[in-house]
Amino acid sequence: MEDLPNYGLANTVTGFATLFSGILPLVLTRLMGSQPSRWVFAYWMIVVTGVFTVTLHGFGETNPVWGERWFWGFLDTGSNIVVAWAVALAILGDFASAATRRWAIPLLSLLMLVGVGWHYYDRMPETVRIMVIPLGDWGGFYPGETWLIAFSWFNVGLFVRYWRSIAAPAKPLLLWSYGLLFVGMLLASASNRYIAYPFISVHALWHLVSAYSFIFLWAFNHQRFCMQGKTDANPPMA
Repeated sequence: MEDLPNYGLANTVTGFATLFSGILPLVLTRLMGSQPSRWVFAYWMIVVTGVFTVTLHGFGETNPVWGERWFWGFLDTGSNIVVAWAVALAILGDFASAATRRWAIPLLSLLMLVGVGWHYYDRMPETVRIMVIPLGDWGGFYPGETWLIAFSWFNVGLFVRYWRSIAAPAKPLLLWSYGLLFVGMLLASASNRYIAYPFISVHALWHLVSAYSFIFLWAFNHQRFCMQGKTDANPPMA
C-alpha cells in the first residue's frame, strides 16, 4: 500500500470524526436516556457512513488496494443519502400523523433508492460523469452529492413545517445543528485535493463540521425526549 498524500491523510483522519459522531450518540443515548428507535437507527446509519468515509479516503484516495475507487465513492456518498433518509423518517415519526406517514414513508424510501441508484450509475467506470453543480477549480457536486443536498434541505423543510411542535429549549440546538450542516455543505463542495493557503484541507474540514452537526442533532433529541420533564416545554408528539 502506497503512502497517502497529505490531503488523503487529512481526509482519512477527519473521516474518523464522522464515524465517532455516530458512535458517540449511541453511547450517550445508552448512558443518559433512551430515545425512540427511529433516531437510534439514524445514529447507526451515521456509523455506517463513517466507516465508508474512512475507507474511501484511506483505501481509495489515489491507488486503491481493496477494489476500485469508484465503488468506495459509491459507498461513501450512497450511505450519506441513506442517513438523510433515516433522519427524514425519524422526523416524520416525531411529528407527522399516521395518515401522512402511510404515504410519505414509501415515497421517501423510493426517493432514497432513486438517489442511490443514480449515484451508482454516475460512479460506474464506463459512465461519463457530469457535474450537476460546477464550481470551477474549487470543486462542485456530482449527481449523488446533489441528491444528498436536496434530501438534506428537504429535512430542513420538515423541521420548519413542524417548528411549532418542537419544544422551545430544543430549538437552539436544532439551529446549531443545521447551521453547522450549512457550513459543512460549503466545505464539502471543495475537491478532496483542494488545500486553501497555507494548510487548510477544506474537504477534510467538512468531516469535522458535519460530525459536530450530528452531535448537536443528538443533543436536540436529548433535550426533547430526556429533559422535557425538567422544563416547562410541551413534549414532542410521539
